[in-house]
Amino acid sequence: MTLVLFAGCSNLGSIGNVLGSVLGGAGGQRQQQQQQLDVEIQQVDANSGRLYVRTQDGQQGTIRVDNQTQVVYNNQRYPVTSLERGDVVRIQTQQTQNNELYASRIDVLRSAR
Repeated sequence: MTLVLFAGCSNLGSIGNVLGSVLGGAGGQRQQQQQQLDVEIQQVDANSGRLYVRTQDGQQGTIRVDNQTQVVYNNQRYPVTSLERGDVVRIQTQQTQNNELYASRIDVLRSAR
């Protein structure tokens, strides 16, 4: 069990690689269109502009966010910093020039509270 957890953590830098099949392509390929991911928030690091997330099957990764990222819950907008560990969200992403995923919109499907 620990080996699996560490294997997942070693790929935190590129959720595109971790979730390549979910995104419909290899993580290293540049994808212009937006993709949707349903994930659970593990950690919000506003200082570095990163969300640490986990899929339903336990794969982990990071997604970039900034003050332009829209967070919507019950038809109301919130800052990214309002997200909490355990929130289940649908993230619309696009791949950056650095092959990272950037969240343009986050819809909270189920709040941890």
